[in-house]
Amino acid sequence: MKLFIIGNGFDIGHGLPTQYWDFRKYLENVYPDFLYAFEEHYYIYPRMADAEKAKLLWNELETNLANIDEDVIIENGVSVDMDLEGGDVGIEDTLYQYFSDEYSYIERLAKYLKQWVRTIKIRDTKKKSSLITDEAIYITFNYTAVLENVYGISPSKITHIHGSLRQYDIEPVLGHGNQERIERILEKKEEAEHLFDEKWTSICRVVEDYYKRTYKDVNRYAVRLPRLDAKTIDEICVVGHSLAGVDRTYFNRIDNMTMHRLTWKVYYYRPEEKDRLRNNLIDAGVESDRIEMVPSSEFYDL
Repeated sequence: MKLFIIGNGFDIGHGLPTQYWDFRKYLENVYPDFLYAFEEHYYIYPRMADAEKAKLLWNELETNLANIDEDVIIENGVSVDMDLEGGDVGIEDTLYQYFSDEYSYIERLAKYLKQWVRTIKIRDTKKKSSLITDEAIYITFNYTAVLENVYGISPSKITHIHGSLRQYDIEPVLGHGNQERIERILEKKEEAEHLFDEKWTSICRVVEDYYKRTYKDVNRYAVRLPRLDAKTIDEICVVGHSLAGVDRTYFNRIDNMTMHRLTWKVYYYRPEEKDRLRNNLIDAGVESDRIEMVPSSEFYDL
C-alpha cells in the first residue's frame, strides 16, 4: 500500500486557484482595507509591484508571518501618546489592550482564509491521475476536498493534517515555525520588565502574542498523523509539496514511524526544483539513496 503526501501543488495541478496570491486577490476584492493594513505591517504598500509584494510576503505566506519588524513596532509604539492623565505609569493592561487592538489582524486573517477556501469550486474538477485510488492512504496539507469529491477516496483514508472545511475536522491552520522570534521577544520583554517600563513591556507582550498566535506548533498537529507501519506501506509518494519550512518535522516523523526503510518518490514540476526538493527531504532526515525524483508528468497521466 502506498502513502501519498499531498501539498498545494496537487490542487494547483488540477487547475484550482489555491495559491496564497489567489487568497490575496480575494482579500483585495472583499476586504481591501484589511488587506492594505495587513500588508503595511510587512512594509508592503498599494503602489508596490505585484512581484515585490509576492516576494516579501505572499509566495511563502506562512513562513513570512513572523517577518514583522518588531524593532520598528516597539519604537513606534513607545512614541505613541496615549493622552492618559497618569502618563504611562500603572496602566500596563490599558496599554496592552490598545496595542492588542492595533495588531489583532491575525485572527481576522484566519477567519478570511476559511471564507476564501469556501469560494474555491471543485465541482467541475476532473481527475488528472490514475495513481490516486482507494487502495492508498493520504496525508494532505490542503483544506479542499479534491481527494474526497473528485477521486471518491474514503474520508477514513485521508488525514487533513492542518484541518479542512469538513464539519468533523479541525479549523484550517495557518502559521509559521520561527521559534527564535518568540525567544527573542521574550528576552526584550524581560528587559523591559526589569526596567519597569510599562509601555515597552505592553508592546513586547503584544508582539509576543502575535508570534505565538501565528506559530504553528507541529507537535500539536503531529498527533493527527495516522499510525504508519513499514510492513503495510511499501512506498511514500510526495505530490505538490515543497518539503520545506515548518512542515519538515512531519516528514521526519513519518520516516521514523516507517523505520527508515521506505523509498520516498518525490514528483517535481520543474527540472530546477529537483535538487531543492531532494535537499529539503535530506534535511528532514531521509537518506539520499532512498529518494527517487520523478517528473510530475508521470503522475498527471490522465
